[in-house]
Amino acid sequence: PALRVSGLTKIYRLYDQPVDRLKELLFRRKRHSDFVALCDVGFELAHGQTLGVVGDNGAGKSTLLQLIAGTLTPTRGMIECNGSVLGLLELGVGFHIEFTGRQNIFLYGDVLGLPRRLVQSRFDEIVAFAELESFIDRPLKTYSTGMRMRLAFSLVVTLDPHILIVDEALAVGDVYFQKKCIDRMMEFKNRGRTIIFCSHSLYQVSMFCDETLWVREGRVWMHGETARVIPAYEAWQAQRNVRREQVEAQEHPEIPARITSLELLNPPPCRRGDDLRFRLRVQSNRAALRFHISF
Repeated sequence: PALRVSGLTKIYRLYDQPVDRLKELLFRRKRHSDFVALCDVGFELAHGQTLGVVGDNGAGKSTLLQLIAGTLTPTRGMIECNGSVLGLLELGVGFHIEFTGRQNIFLYGDVLGLPRRLVQSRFDEIVAFAELESFIDRPLKTYSTGMRMRLAFSLVVTLDPHILIVDEALAVGDVYFQKKCIDRMMEFKNRGRTIIFCSHSLYQVSMFCDETLWVREGRVWMHGETARVIPAYEAWQAQRNVRREQVEAQEHPEIPARITSLELLNPPPCRRGDDLRFRLRVQSNRAALRFHISF
């Protein structure tokens, strides 16, 4: 496989105050609490496959991707990568805001230990894909968030790693550049490269990924074909929303109308061009209230 993860666990030590670290070292008494960010995660990914990673905020998705990318050290477990790994994890990581876009490209290459000649040979391709020709010699601090994403994504995909990790970075880009990124990732996949794609956009995950990993409370809750995992994750999210709305209804009885349930009647998966059939229930505490619904 391109990637094998087994028994991967990451535990953080939480201290009430910084001096407790020193006291623990000197007096050999525990002064911290353990936070298990990731527990016993394992999976394999073949060459040319694309893995989606979904889950709530705080579920452990980013921790998993940082461990695979090598920016974090696991507490326990093993990660075997067959080939080079590059990750677009957090926008701006590895960049310096006072440097120009041009300088940051070479800085990032130096951080990765790449020869200057290699980065120079691909410089024009990086800038052209990012469409930042008129901004490349301006300081990074003058770039918008979307422009930084363009530069970071262009740099990572042009360096052509064997395993590409993308963590939520596309969310800040405009629709045009998101489409351009997905097209490049598809091209990347067709050349036998491996991609791990983490996103809250379930549409993008379902359209792009062969398999999906659902991470919940630091553990693998479900792993399999995307067409099976995404509906299960959506159903779980819907149940949570219903419970939350029931609590809100009890706490705020003055709200005049609310959606109490939404049921999709189409058998999954829905296909483009199908008629969409759903049942929507709305509850109102005012008999003559006129209200509008958007779907």
